[in-house]
Amino acid sequence: LYDPQGLDITEMRARAAAGISLKDYAQEQNNLRDKGGEGEGQGEGGRGRNPIQILSPNDALRVECDIVIPAGIGGVIDENMAAEMKCKAVIEAANGPTSALGDRVLNERGIVVLPDIYTNGGGVTVSFFEWVQNLQNLKWDEEEVNRRLDTAMTDAFKEIWAIHSSQN
Repeated sequence: LYDPQGLDITEMRARAAAGISLKDYAQEQNNLRDKGGEGEGQGEGGRGRNPIQILSPNDALRVECDIVIPAGIGGVIDENMAAEMKCKAVIEAANGPTSALGDRVLNERGIVVLPDIYTNGGGVTVSFFEWVQNLQNLKWDEEEVNRRLDTAMTDAFKEIWAIHSSQN
């Protein structure tokens, strides 16, 4: 879904929990706007606001925004898509969504890419911590696990950023 004025994520989650599809949610909000109702919790005067749009996956990647978070399908950001994107950063969520040529184009355009191997690293790191605890018969509380995770992820990010900075 896309709304140039922004989406009310809390409301969307509540509606999804109530079994309302995103498509039906968008239609409800657009009907409220057509009638001059509030819609999206934005206060009075919904009439005249742009409708919430249901975008294709490719169109969603082209929306002007701060961050794009592609997930689920590998290679969706190829060199052609990368040339059309209007974001400041790509935070890869899974499955290598950015091809090597797409990554090169994004880099040339000054769009930062945080690789999926990093963004998924927290879960893998905590699994490693569990393995270490089991091997050594240790028991860390949640605060200790979070402290260690924060250190590991911060150190990894600093290394990634140093590589990024040295190559640009």
